[in-house]
Amino acid sequence: MVTYFCIHCWHASPNPTDRCPKCGSTDKFCTEQKYGELMVRYLDHPMRRYRLVALKNLKWMKWKDAIPDIRERIRIEKEPDVRAEARRTLEAIETYHNRTDKPVSLTTSSEHTHMYDHIYEPTCRVISVRKVLRKHGHQGLRFHKKK
Repeated sequence: MVTYFCIHCWHASPNPTDRCPKCGSTDKFCTEQKYGELMVRYLDHPMRRYRLVALKNLKWMKWKDAIPDIRERIRIEKEPDVRAEARRTLEAIETYHNRTDKPVSLTTSSEHTHMYDHIYEPTCRVISVRKVLRKHGHQGLRFHKKK
């Protein structure tokens, strides 16, 4: 499914319309590809606010093509808050694109196991809300600190 973006307010929409529902602009919507390229160009904008918005939008989009430009922005940026946002954006995009969708099996025949293999084990159980309400009332649903 293609996502379209308003050029003025950067509102995401599943289909292009004559008017943006958020800001009312009558300019055309652009596709995700053009929008990503536009956000990469905004990384070099002279105003700090636009650079921050572009970084946040790239992080939200998980735009993989922006990784080299974000690394360059980290290298040349003088303002610490923009540099920190660029680092967070780069980390979010790389984490998203480098993750594996397959859980690691604990029964592998490798020589050693990874220290985070236990993450994929189910460790919690589902408790029926009705059972707790009958027994303890609404107080049973609240978080209680252990003494």
